[in-house]
Amino acid sequence: MKYLFVLTSSPKDFFCEQTLVAITSLRAHNPNAFVTLLTDDKTAETLTGTRASIKEAVDELKVLKLDEKYSPMLRSRFLKTVMRNEIEGDFLYMDSDIAVAGDLTIPGVWQGGIYAVLDFHTNLHKAINRKKVLNAAKMLGFSPIKNDEIFNGGVMFASDTPQARAFFRKWHELWQYSVSKNYPFDMAALAETDFSFGYVIKKMPGEWNCQLAYGKQFLPQAKILHFFGSRIVDTCGRKVPPGMDVFLPKILRKDFYTNLKNIPVHVSETGDDAGKQISINEYYDSVIKNAKDGFLYQTKKIGVLGADIVRSYAFAKSLSFLYKKTPFLIRPFEWLGKIL
Repeated sequence: MKYLFVLTSSPKDFFCEQTLVAITSLRAHNPNAFVTLLTDDKTAETLTGTRASIKEAVDELKVLKLDEKYSPMLRSRFLKTVMRNEIEGDFLYMDSDIAVAGDLTIPGVWQGGIYAVLDFHTNLHKAINRKKVLNAAKMLGFSPIKNDEIFNGGVMFASDTPQARAFFRKWHELWQYSVSKNYPFDMAALAETDFSFGYVIKKMPGEWNCQLAYGKQFLPQAKILHFFGSRIVDTCGRKVPPGMDVFLPKILRKDFYTNLKNIPVHVSETGDDAGKQISINEYYDSVIKNAKDGFLYQTKKIGVLGADIVRSYAFAKSLSFLYKKTPFLIRPFEWLGKIL
């Protein structure tokens, strides 16, 4: 059983550091986990210096040579859609914009299957992106998603079976077709693949991919927190006082990742087949291991409705804009945070 991450990155972004944080959170709660990293040749060439620590943090590294003309986004989607046929053994795949918060021992009933959580934790007819999803399917000539289910690809369990391998081959084929139609995203292709296989994806419990802006009911028991990269806020070097924790948990701050570029990461073998231990420093280790506490703190301080608002994409974008353009308007949030 493997825990799989996919990485496409360059020194100019912070995806390598983000993936390292995700792996660190996994090992903090699952010390015996066997961790696999699938990456591309361009990315692998950059894993030197402090970036090389991610290679030490995993148990298996696989590098694929891809068309050099592919953009980073296309390389990422390419790797994700071929991962089942490049990695041996059952795996739980996780995006990098996550934090593991619990035991990820795979339930026996999942063996032999493909599992994921519904996108937005709801059926398609209730989803906020319903029209966008259906329009994409129509534009690509795909089915109209008759089972009313769209799965979030951020966390997926895939058994190593002939059916699962065939499923991923079809997904990759349909994704490549989507790219030919100038639609580089993979979710429409995933939905169409599920349709063509008779809807074989089975539903995981929501706590296995708690999409924070939409899955408040799963947060207390969440095993994996999926906060989405779009919610990470650039504070533009401005000092963030403790009162802002209620609006902006530390793990959602861009500098939490960019600062990691210059911090030594210590990876040690625990021995006796007990996996590896990753340690950064007291601050990072605590924030990563206790990531869920930051979001539970939000709910405690501002209630369920307030937490829903501050976890939204719109709030994150607004906060990013304020930090960049009118930082003085951040002060009311800082004052309110003190009161709360």
